[in-house]
Amino acid sequence: MTATLPRILVVDDDATVRLMMRVALRKAGYVVVLAVDGADALRQFGAGAFDLVMLDVEMPGLSGYEVCALLRAESGDLLPIAMVTGMDDVQSVERAYEAGATDFISKPLNWALLGHRVRYLLRSHQNLVELKQAQARHEAVLAAIPDLLFELDLDGRFLDCHSPTSALLSLPPEQFVGRLMSEVMPPDVAAVGLSALQIAYAQGTSFGKQYELALPHGLRWFELSVARKATAAGKAPRFIALARDITVRKEIELRAARAAYFDGLTGLPNRVSFMERIGREIGRADHARHRLAVLFLDLDGFKAINDTLGHSAGDLILQAAADRFRLELRPADMVSRACPDGLEVEFARLGGDEFTALILDIGGPEDALVVAHRIGQVMRQPFLIEGRAITLTTSIGIALYPDNGHDASTLLRHADMAMYQAKRDGRDNACLYGAMPFA
Repeated sequence: MTATLPRILVVDDDATVRLMMRVALRKAGYVVVLAVDGADALRQFGAGAFDLVMLDVEMPGLSGYEVCALLRAESGDLLPIAMVTGMDDVQSVERAYEAGATDFISKPLNWALLGHRVRYLLRSHQNLVELKQAQARHEAVLAAIPDLLFELDLDGRFLDCHSPTSALLSLPPEQFVGRLMSEVMPPDVAAVGLSALQIAYAQGTSFGKQYELALPHGLRWFELSVARKATAAGKAPRFIALARDITVRKEIELRAARAAYFDGLTGLPNRVSFMERIGREIGRADHARHRLAVLFLDLDGFKAINDTLGHSAGDLILQAAADRFRLELRPADMVSRACPDGLEVEFARLGGDEFTALILDIGGPEDALVVAHRIGQVMRQPFLIEGRAITLTTSIGIALYPDNGHDASTLLRHADMAMYQAKRDGRDNACLYGAMPFA
């Protein structure tokens, strides 16, 4: 395709000057349109597109200043307008720029250099157009980025700030610029950011650091990525940081973790969680030479409740039992009822009507029996379900570490066996594995 030649509008009331400018500019490779005065210039400009206007200052009717102002208002900021004037005083030059002129050319004109001067004006105009386009692309990219974008120095001072929405910031964006992280962020968040800057300074990039930030509309989670910015030699390092809102992802992760480790009906830890906890506590107890107790609890007569009142009533009882474990069998409550000081009891649901309890740092079997007795008391209190008072009892089996096993599976199995012995002994009681026949 053949490139379109630039079009230039030449406005001058002097016919000789007009013709000589047309010759010089055509020779330089431009398409030239002539206008005899300001009114003609406005008419010609309205009839076609131009890449440059060369405008005489002193003309009858509308002056060059007036025409320049009208053209500028119509065309916007980018059109190059060169004022051609025989006046070289500062006041005239300032007036030309105030009217919207891009440049001025003094008379008498140097015809040999005129084409070069115009070429320079058009090149500058093209550079400005490309700069505006690049800026527009940059702004479009920023608008499309859903993340917080910061530029910082190594001290954690904000040099620039962009946010797709003010809801992701604790302050308006302009209040970040010029201030340190420690001045606008909580200490723990600022520490995460400064750590990421140091890593990016040493390695070029830093990824994956997360922080939680309290905003006016609630807590949000962010993931921080930092990259060291290319700078000239000897210049202070600068960094680009992206903070992505990962609150939804964190909530999904938390729900997944809760589903994996907690019982959906009661909210208590489930079997997987309980077994892992026993394993961890065995390691601590072994190191500190402490003893643990695992209790296996079964609700006596629960199957009859399901059979007569239905599973929905049974679910309500299981939820109420879990609430009693959480609220009425707290450590402070246990201590107030003559259990050893500092005793910690943690409950879980294995499934059905089977619950477990882990007692930490017991002195001996008698401590576990005291806790089991307290559980029995609490569970004998009637449950009010659908307007009916339902009374249940609990059979409890107890296994001790290290007396009755050295791993979680063995302890739970022995506690289960002791629970069945408690049922055989008449229910509503507790049995130690070590006290079972042939244990």
